[in-house]
Amino acid sequence: MGSYPMELPHVRPGKMTDSETMPKVVAFFRDASLGNTVIQLVAQLGVPSDRIGVTPPERMPKGRGMLASFGCPNDSIMEKVEILCRKQGAEIHRQRT
Repeated sequence: MGSYPMELPHVRPGKMTDSETMPKVVAFFRDASLGNTVIQLVAQLGVPSDRIGVTPPERMPKGRGMLASFGCPNDSIMEKVEILCRKQGAEIHRQRT
């Protein structure tokens, strides 16, 4: 990802139903189209849409790639999200808050 300062991902609009913090999977996709594919699929795994944050390519250094953050309600879903992201070539980081 380089030595650029990381911006916080943009949060998608939607009502937050639970204010409790969740562990997150933060994934960097070198190819934003693969990141978009994952974003569409994680909701089917059980990630609430209001817990998905995205830094789009136009806000990334050199205008390439995508950073996505997925708030996972439990460890089982977190593992599935990580596997999905890795299959799409993402660099994965876990964050527990």
